Amino acid sequence: MKLKCIETGSSGNCYTLTSDSGETLILDCGIPIKEIKKGLNWNVKGVVGVICTHKHLDHSKSVKDFMQMGIPVYGLYIAPVKAVKIGEFNVKSFDLTTIDGSWTHTNADGTPCPIFGFLITHKEMGRMLYITDTNLIKWKFKDINHILLGVNYDKDLIDNEDSAKVNHVYRGHMSIDTACDFVKANNSKDLQNVIMCHLSKNNADKDLFIEKMEKTVPNVNVDVAEPNKEWLLRNPNECPF
Repeated sequence: MKLKCIETGSSGNCYTLTSDSGETLILDCGIPIKEIKKGLNWNVKGVVGVICTHKHLDHSKSVKDFMQMGIPVYGLYIAPVKAVKIGEFNVKSFDLTTIDGSWTHTNADGTPCPIFGFLITHKEMGRMLYITDTNLIKWKFKDINHILLGVNYDKDLIDNEDSAKVNHVYRGHMSIDTACDFVKANNSKDLQNVIMCHLSKNNADKDLFIEKMEKTVPNVNVDVAEPNKEWLLRNPNECPF
């Protein structure tokens, strides 16, 4: 299984999972459809579906384009589907809310924004989590093999004199320290990859993020998503012969 980052960050987010058979599942589509097609080497016939975490345009910009192409789009803010089989991918969604049920992400005006994470299972890679744009995760998962996690900022890099900007960053975005705590709580002998995505341009340091996460899970491959970067995901329980 190949995981690819087409684009990441506040300007737009789009990642793909492509199996050995050529089936592709798109994780968020927050960039123009032309750029997504380019990232797919103009081959869209293998796309079996799109999952979308929430309605903000940096994650959903091309939703209508895929629908017009007849490619199914799944997102709880679009239709109430908790679990679905998309080609050979099994996808389960879960709400990103606090213990009291409040959404962990908000719109620009401060109103709640429904947002969901996804547990994606495939025989080639095992179990993968895709979670972004949340300041906390109340759920704990078993036997996770790969994590693609939105990690936006380091609190020590934020200019605290700009209170409006600080509130925007803290509201619905995850710090590297919180991310480390989450990964530590969900670490297991079968965890292989932790890929951090959606880093802030001004409030993140990718080398520092990698260093902190590697200390948290020293036996796991840790990396930061960048445009056109790819990773090979394996299922540790699958026989290689």
